[in-house]
Amino acid sequence: MSVSENLSRIRAPAPALTIALVAAALAFVGSPLGGEAATMLAITLFCVALWVLTPVPPAYTGVVCIGLVGAAFSTELALVGFQSPATWLIGFGLLIGLATRESGLAAWAGRWLVARAVPERWRNDPRRAYGALLLALCLGALALALLVPSTIVRVLVLAPVLYETGELFEDREARVGVFLGPLFATFYGASGIYTAALPNVIISGIAESVGDLAIGWTEWAMVLFPVMGLARTLLVAGVVFALYRPAADSGVEIPAGEPDRAGTSEKRMLAFLLAGTLFWTTDFLHGLHPVFGAVLVVVLAFLPTVGVIEFSRAGEPDYSILFFLGGVFAIGEGLSRTGFADLAAEALFEAIPTDGSLVLVLAFVFGATILLNLLMEGLAVASVLTPVLVSYASGAGLPLEPVVMTEALALGTYFFPYQSAVLVAILAQEGVEAGDLIRVTVACSLATILLLLPIQFGLFSVLY
Repeated sequence: MSVSENLSRIRAPAPALTIALVAAALAFVGSPLGGEAATMLAITLFCVALWVLTPVPPAYTGVVCIGLVGAAFSTELALVGFQSPATWLIGFGLLIGLATRESGLAAWAGRWLVARAVPERWRNDPRRAYGALLLALCLGALALALLVPSTIVRVLVLAPVLYETGELFEDREARVGVFLGPLFATFYGASGIYTAALPNVIISGIAESVGDLAIGWTEWAMVLFPVMGLARTLLVAGVVFALYRPAADSGVEIPAGEPDRAGTSEKRMLAFLLAGTLFWTTDFLHGLHPVFGAVLVVVLAFLPTVGVIEFSRAGEPDYSILFFLGGVFAIGEGLSRTGFADLAAEALFEAIPTDGSLVLVLAFVFGATILLNLLMEGLAVASVLTPVLVSYASGAGLPLEPVVMTEALALGTYFFPYQSAVLVAILAQEGVEAGDLIRVTVACSLATILLLLPIQFGLFSVLY
């Protein structure tokens, strides 16, 4: 079933459209900014309401957003998302996923993982087999974050394997859990690894340029990995197990013994993926964007004679999700250009008490970042908010390290797919429904805020 079909199961679009129009009208009329900023805010709230309530597929809302921005501002601004490497990384990633499945590598890798993760005595027990497999896959996905720096790339590599592995279970709940659990583990656990999440790198880079702050890979890991890397991954596994687990009497087909050896097609596709991984892990040498690594894998996988699939099948994936991403980037850029994002960031931080404890200040920083991230994509928030944060912390005499790290943690805590290109990439995969994705996103984020964030803030106060 395509992404559009999965996301169009909404019965009554009229109330949602009414709410979206009212939100846009109030933003336009009530905004003190006036002019272009008020217009951009109205478009933003209209589209955000549609993305949250989903009366129509998110990709369709993306098309509407692009049209509104183009009519109100310029064609260049409306289409800015299609100039972003992240957009094309997702597009090429869909082709990688197709090739991985068609080569047989996804199914073989799934069998290989199952053979080593599920003890023999549990293979006829759906819940124990599911629990053991979910935990092993989540920890493996976190380990992959140490090797592959781009979260989107990890999602695109893991998704076909997880989809095929989930087919071992008869119960849909187990299939959803096996698929979403490891993807959220490699996504949310990346906050504890400096090089594993793009916001970490961007935020620290901006902080270094405007605030003379240099945070090393080791310092980042020592401060954040125990709680926001390892513990958060275990928390994700626990949350997913609580939300999705098979019925005790459901069927499960865990193959006995070791899986068959990989065939020629599987070995070729594995070699192509390893070539891409080598490209991604050596970006410190060549400085090229991960999208070029994805291009390399696609070229090899679809190469006549050498590849594993014919290029004539490149039209099979559902590319409509790219319109969703295009709309998100248009909004982020528009809010930044019209000055609304800068004004909102400054207004948010005027409410932070300068004479409060470090933990209180960090709580305000986290909350303000979360609020701003509801209006635009996470990377846009980082580019707008980080200079304001650094200036605020320096003026208040606060240590920059925990402030910058707290911003990174907030930008790794999402609630809706439109907020992150990574969630868009997950949504683009086969078999994912928006309802399940939002449910897991909200549950993991709330669990992180309630259970892990106080521990991390306490650690900040001890170390800094």
